[in-house]
Amino acid sequence: MASKKTRSLYFIDRAAAIIKPKQPYVDWANQLPDATFETSQEKLREDCHVVLIDEYDSHEQALKIIEDIWEDIFDHCLGAWCTKSAWWPKKRTFKMFKEWFDLEFHETIIDPYDDEIEKELF
Repeated sequence: MASKKTRSLYFIDRAAAIIKPKQPYVDWANQLPDATFETSQEKLREDCHVVLIDEYDSHEQALKIIEDIWEDIFDHCLGAWCTKSAWWPKKRTFKMFKEWFDLEFHETIIDPYDDEIEKELF
């Protein structure tokens, strides 16, 4: 029997926030002037955005981290679906962000690869 190769697992000094679209985001996407098909919440939640955030001690602290960066995340999520910012909602607030997206937090990020993580400016 062949022995299994042991892989190193590295903890990353970040946590993760998963941004899951809710129905208001879906409704916005489906009403866009250039929408060629109708999508669903189920479909959009299959492959969500994951944002690395600072490590946190409580759900409230993780939420505070998101409160500091929600505008960038919201813009990214809107831009991922529609590049015409003129069609984006004009008055976006943190309250609206929470109405449009579920937030799921995960404290442990493990990297099973030895190579460096590459970053690219978005």
